[in-house]
Amino acid sequence: MNDQLRTMNYKLGIAFDIGTTTIVGSLIDLEKCKKIKTAFLPNPQIKWGRDVLSRVSACIENPQILKTLQNEVLTTCNGIIRNLINHEQVGFITIAGNSVMEHLLLGISPAPLAKVPYKPAFKEAKKIKASEIGITINPKGYIYTFPLIGGFVGGDTVAVVLAAGIHKSKEYSLAIDIGTNNEIVLAGEKGIWATSTAAGPAFEGGTIKHGMIAEDGAIQGMDIEDNKIKLDVIGNTTPKGICGSGIIDAIAKLLDAGIIDKTGRIKARDELYENIANRIVEQRLGVRGQGLGNAFLLYKDTKKEITITQNDVREIQLAKGAIQAGIKILLNKAKVGINNIEKVFIAGAFGSNIKKESLAQIGVIEKEWLDKVIFVGDAALEGAKLALCSEEKRNEAEEIAIQTKHLSLSGSAHFQEEFMKEMGF
Repeated sequence: MNDQLRTMNYKLGIAFDIGTTTIVGSLIDLEKCKKIKTAFLPNPQIKWGRDVLSRVSACIENPQILKTLQNEVLTTCNGIIRNLINHEQVGFITIAGNSVMEHLLLGISPAPLAKVPYKPAFKEAKKIKASEIGITINPKGYIYTFPLIGGFVGGDTVAVVLAAGIHKSKEYSLAIDIGTNNEIVLAGEKGIWATSTAAGPAFEGGTIKHGMIAEDGAIQGMDIEDNKIKLDVIGNTTPKGICGSGIIDAIAKLLDAGIIDKTGRIKARDELYENIANRIVEQRLGVRGQGLGNAFLLYKDTKKEITITQNDVREIQLAKGAIQAGIKILLNKAKVGINNIEKVFIAGAFGSNIKKESLAQIGVIEKEWLDKVIFVGDAALEGAKLALCSEEKRNEAEEIAIQTKHLSLSGSAHFQEEFMKEMGF
């Protein structure tokens, strides 16, 4: 394939990050390796579940669903291509996705991932003609899918490592890709280790009552000044909801103000003495005498109100507990201390809008790492771009996948123990 790519002299390509929640594609000038424009669409497979395990289960229960799920993602990719360029001008595509997403894209059953030892049906990079699976580009064009590391640590993780370059350094670095399926990579002089935890879609606005993606109208940050709420809204417009960076920042500020306690409980009005207590929405008792927990009012107008509910806080606690437990187990496995970490790369859909102080406040990262945090946005997409432009980078990606030691946390009693410890704030 590589000889064919060189002789066909393509000038445009598209790099894809196939996420569980969102599919993103960037049109790339191959000569300059420069991004021209980017488009994204929701992943329509969400109809079969917000998380990858639900989609795997759907394929096992009804094998015919596999073809449907494949068609859904291919149709979305083709839609993104049409939004970016005349498809005939595109000759090469690279695709990075988690293990399940790459299986579904290629029409390969992810069923082996549902049972011990949780191994994917394949791990190697795939180099095939786009027409073979139904991606519409130049009829002679090819696609390249990133190699998988193992289990639920897929090609998107390889792409993050490639983009961050942590595999080349002797100093210890962490890369944390925060999404529906969270991946953590530790790299340093002793090697590379990787694991994944099912953080859920809370950090992307999913499972949050008024959650939304990071677009105009999304609350992306919050401050409390003199008992007044100041909202940072994308596009400086009327708030429509709250995105991942907003929910993290808001919960961090409410913790700091003592409105949420260390167990994650939103306090009642009579427990607070400032005027801000008026923003507490106290829930009525249910039919069995049990309340739903309080909520905190962020915004209200004549048509709607936007709140952070008690369940929203619990969703964030579950997500951050899973991430922190994964980090602790990875460090313990490699016998690397917290203070030995020199750089912490944060990747994810919320990009650089999230404040590192808020991530530390809610416990996603250690406070000792605040000066070591580097936000890299959609690093999986950046890695896909690098591989699109360079055969050397594609070879490098394949070497990363081979060298990385995969640590499976599925069914791990140690993980469950750490997870419960990390649930509180």
